[in-house]
Amino acid sequence: MKATHMACLLLVFLVILTVSCNRTGTGGIPVGEQELPDMILENAEYTLSQKNDSPMVMQASRISIYGSGRDTVLENVSFRRGTTLSGSCGKAVVSPDNNHATLSGVVRIELDDNGSVSVIETPDIIWDGTDNSLTCTGDVTVTYGDGTRIRAAGFSAVVDENLYEFGTILEGTFTQ
Repeated sequence: MKATHMACLLLVFLVILTVSCNRTGTGGIPVGEQELPDMILENAEYTLSQKNDSPMVMQASRISIYGSGRDTVLENVSFRRGTTLSGSCGKAVVSPDNNHATLSGVVRIELDDNGSVSVIETPDIIWDGTDNSLTCTGDVTVTYGDGTRIRAAGFSAVVDENLYEFGTILEGTFTQ
């Protein structure tokens, strides 16, 4: 009789424990309320097409595509536009219109201007495809093809015109 009574108490305890548990995912959002992507692609390619320019081809280890009107998230990204722009970043969040992207992680962009390659390195940067510009408010390092190197807080560039503007220059090395 004691074994049966003990088994019943154990069963009641397990039922109460199971019913009282609430499984949650990251950030405390219940699993049923988390927004999951409509599609996840592994080791895939994503193309941003623009009217008057070469498409931006992005290769990522993972692409999470959400419903219409939502951003697309790419992870561990390398990208290329024609022969003049290439680079990599840890994460890219592409807007639904495919004309804007926020690049973050270790961002490295190489711009080739007739054989002279400039390298932009920053933790995060915004690309605007409508005017083909780059902007960031944080720390950025730009190394020009001739070896000139500038580190600044804040940066903007119009890529097609090879025009760079710096916020506050923190340090620089100029070559002649």
